[in-house]
Amino acid sequence: MYKFTPLYSLVFIIYSCIFSSISWAEAAEPEFDASFYMSKICTAYMSKDGYEYCDDGYILKSETLNNGEVIETMLMNGIGHYGWNHTSLKKIDKDTYHVYIGCGSPCGANMLFGRGGKEQYFGRYFAFDLNSRCSVAYNHDKQLWMASRFFSDREIALPSTYDPDAFAAYPKYNVEFDKKGSLIVKEYFSEEVVQTLPNPCNSR
Repeated sequence: MYKFTPLYSLVFIIYSCIFSSISWAEAAEPEFDASFYMSKICTAYMSKDGYEYCDDGYILKSETLNNGEVIETMLMNGIGHYGWNHTSLKKIDKDTYHVYIGCGSPCGANMLFGRGGKEQYFGRYFAFDLNSRCSVAYNHDKQLWMASRFFSDREIALPSTYDPDAFAAYPKYNVEFDKKGSLIVKEYFSEEVVQTLPNPCNSR
């Protein structure tokens, strides 16, 4: 029979304590994760020319709270098949999703959905910078572009994009963020750069 020496006995006791501690810690952990996800789900299909189209569907938003409660919400399950077929869903970071719905040309809407039931709605003309969590959207009533941080009610006007003679359907200017987070302003129907503005969300 093998006999433990005092050194082997000490090592055995230490490892036993470590494994016991790990097992106890795993058993003591709450059985939930802080997951947050959204899925685009089709509920019916129609076949046309060998292709499948989503005739109807919805977006499922699922969020696990810190107490383990799972909240599931169905979004956009009331729009028709055209709007549904022109809906895109993109996860832009672990806590935020971007949804776009196209309803024609020029017709559409952008939305941001975040953890904790956060929602923010925009029109068709929209851009965002993930690093600064800054978004810009065209305001037809004010005839200029407005900026805001993700899920913030505070809007920042960009007066240099104002055009009193803007066509109702299209803005005069289109804007986009570059890799450094600056705002590039272009003529809408061309790639001509009119001006480059600093990130509006970093200056406030």
